Parts: sequence; C-alpha cells; structure tokens
Amino acid sequence: MGNVPLEKVSLEEVVNYSKQKESPVIILLDSITDDEFREIGELICRLKLLFLCVPSNRLAFINNVDVALKIAKDFKKKSQVMYQDFAKRPSGSLVNYALTGYTKSWIILKDNGYIVKAYDEEGQEMQQPWFNTDIKEVTPSNLQKLGLRNFEISLGIRGIGSSSNSNNEILELSRYHYIHNGIYNAERNCYYPRDRTTARGTAEYNKLEKLFKKWGFQKFH
Repeated sequence: MGNVPLEKVSLEEVVNYSKQKESPVIILLDSITDDEFREIGELICRLKLLFLCVPSNRLAFINNVDVALKIAKDFKKKSQVMYQDFAKRPSGSLVNYALTGYTKSWIILKDNGYIVKAYDEEGQEMQQPWFNTDIKEVTPSNLQKLGLRNFEISLGIRGIGSSSNSNNEILELSRYHYIHNGIYNAERNCYYPRDRTTARGTAEYNKLEKLFKKWGFQKFH
C-alpha cells in the first residue's frame, strides 16, 4: 500500500474516494473489535487483500467484494458496498493498449451513477444503507496516491506463462474456495475445496496441486 498513512485515512476520504468514477469498489465493515481485527488480519494475509483502517473501529476493503462480504457475514458485521457503476475501454486495439498503455480516446461502456448496497449482520441486503454517504466533501489525496483503478487490461500470450501468473491463479482459487467455505491448508497457505468426494471437488483440488507442482511452490506466498 506504499507510504500512505492508513491510520490517518478518514471516513470522509474513503467515501469520497468511492464516489470517483475510476476508483475501485470500497466495502465498509462496521464495529470491528481488536480481537476480531487480529483474526481478520490473518485472513487479509492469507488472501492478499487490500484494506484501510478507518476511524470508529471500521474496516474498509478495496475490491474483492465477494471475499469482503464473506468476512463480514462470518464475523456478523454490517457491511456496505460503494462504487461508481462506470466502465470504459480504449477506442483502439486492446492489444496495443496492453503493450503501450496508450490510447487516443476512450469509449464509455456504462455510466449508471453511484451505487450503494448495504447488508445486515447475516449478510442479507438491506433496503436502506446503514451508513449515510451524504458526507462532507474532501479530496481523497491519500488514496489517490495508490494509483488503483476499477479495471485492468492485461495481455496473455498463448504458450507463455510465468510463476507470477501461476501465483495469481492460485490466489484467485484460494479466494474462491474461501468464499465457498473451503478448508485452509496451512502447509500450502491456501484454501482448498471442502468436499473432495465429488468429481468437481476432486478436480478443483487437483488443479491447485498441479499449479503448485508446476512451478515448484511449496506454499503460496
């Protein structure tokens, strides 16, 4: 997260950051105790989650909505998802943009405004937000320094792989299995499918093991 002083990121800054069109999704969790933060900290390390410490014992996650909502539900915390429903793409070739980072102009794919979805302690969606986002306007200068976006364009070339790509694939599978109540494998530092009695569960297990063996990883870092 760079040198951003996370303990000084105000709630006003977090909310205003979520209102910017190209900011990532923000998920706010309410009333986190010190003991719960230590437990959630373990999950943050295992699942490589970006987070912010927010005053009044709140925690904000950046992106990975499904994982953050699962944590909120498991710890019986109210949560709130906040983002601009906005997307764009380069007007020219995606390959050229992935290679050069340059495009002459952008095509707006959607611009549906600011979205707020709130959930209760059981993970059920609420009709009204529990936290009012009509808040004092401030410039989210600390969070803008992170340079995060709500989208990313990358280039994959068939037949060419890397340990970094494999690592990312393991991470995404670990997050997927965590969301679906998977079992944590401390030796691998990775979540595996809970049920290995089905063909799908066995296949998912074998997929992870093949990724570890392919790149010679003993555990996920």
